[in-house]
Amino acid sequence: MNIALALDVEHDKQAYKILDEIQEKIIVKVGYELFIRYGKELVKNIKYRGFELFLDLKLHDIPNTVYNGVKAAVEVGADYLTIHTLGGRDMIEKAVEGKDGSNLKLLGVTILTSHSQDYVNYIKSQYSLQDLALNLAKEGILNGLDGIVCSSHEVKYLKLNIDKPFLAVVPGIRLTTEKTDDQTRIATPKEAVLNGADILVIGRPILQSQDKNQTIKKIKEMIDEARA
Repeated sequence: MNIALALDVEHDKQAYKILDEIQEKIIVKVGYELFIRYGKELVKNIKYRGFELFLDLKLHDIPNTVYNGVKAAVEVGADYLTIHTLGGRDMIEKAVEGKDGSNLKLLGVTILTSHSQDYVNYIKSQYSLQDLALNLAKEGILNGLDGIVCSSHEVKYLKLNIDKPFLAVVPGIRLTTEKTDDQTRIATPKEAVLNGADILVIGRPILQSQDKNQTIKKIKEMIDEARA
């Protein structure tokens, strides 16, 4: 079980201060804000500190453009990269081709954790939120993706209905189930692990804690409790 820290801060100095405080070499997830501002320099510093790099860029474009994006992610040393499964089969296949010969893990995003059934109604899908996530996940895995990003609420269902093994990467992790922000489908570490999560993406509970190492230790204890 891996923990991925969602490094959702505004400035590189703030990011480095947090990383220097964290003793355990967990995965570090970088999104649009930091990557657009600081790019390769930030990536180099994260890798230099011994962390695995998770670029959460959710690539979604024509197949050749995504192919080039994946190749660039390989070149900068990314260990994980997200693409949108909504991009279609051809795009997914080109993305997989782009990582050929590397250790990069390609992760498909299905339905964002900020979405609810209202989103499914908005795109006028005939499927429930759960079945839409399954259809997208299945297409991604069967066409070569290494894992799926989904909420804890879909993990068990996806693993029961997709024959090929895959990494289940679960955001929306909170230390309590009390809703206090824009994530609507949240779960505790214990709940997510029991549902079948392989990587827990955790941001605010760690970033906002006074003692980040103690919080990470607490999360690991919750994970161990779920596995016992």
